[in-house]
Amino acid sequence: MLSSTLRALGETVAPARRTLTSRRPVTAINSAAPGVYRTPCEPATVDTEVKKSRFVATCAPCTSADDALAFVRANADLSASHNCWAFRTGESVYRFSDDGEPGGSAGQPIMNAVNASGLDFVVCVVTRYYGGTQLGVGGLIRAYGGAAQLALEKAADTAVEVTPKVDVVICVASAYLGGVYLALDEFKAIKIDEEYSDDGTVHIQVEVELASVNNLKNRVQNATSGRADFKWWPPVE
Repeated sequence: MLSSTLRALGETVAPARRTLTSRRPVTAINSAAPGVYRTPCEPATVDTEVKKSRFVATCAPCTSADDALAFVRANADLSASHNCWAFRTGESVYRFSDDGEPGGSAGQPIMNAVNASGLDFVVCVVTRYYGGTQLGVGGLIRAYGGAAQLALEKAADTAVEVTPKVDVVICVASAYLGGVYLALDEFKAIKIDEEYSDDGTVHIQVEVELASVNNLKNRVQNATSGRADFKWWPPVE
């Protein structure tokens, strides 16, 4: 597992003579900025009616843009008039769609409701079943935005706080392990894997809070006189 992670980071690993593995999969949380965010634990659905048009809004947690789009595809009713949606996965990763409704009348109001909800890593799909009465752009904005808001409020009841984390790989000579271990303890890093190579290099993979990764890097470099190779995944500026 650690070897594959190093390859993903563009590193090569000398043949290992001893390996300790926790059997824990690598975690990659897509977060655009350090800090805690709130996300729902489970999907929530609300069914509303406006002038005989039915609006079914469903929102759910998602881990990435691909995950959000998969949720949209799974929850779109192709027999309905429109399936409009919006999602956010981090500060700068968001998308929305009017799905054939007049521009700005559906996707943007749903996106506005997502932004106002205080939730992140969340996707919302609002399906419309046309009831025979035109609502106008203003009516559509209120209907789509209102349905999304109700579903998001319901989802917020199950929301939890999540602290973004990243996986860090430290490559260092075994002579510096004492200082590295002290740094890992200081920042409450969780060891995932460790490999000892024949050339005396030790490769340590840990999980640490995203907000602490740069401070941990500085601490490790100080403890090893700048001789440690320190990389994390996913990369964060």
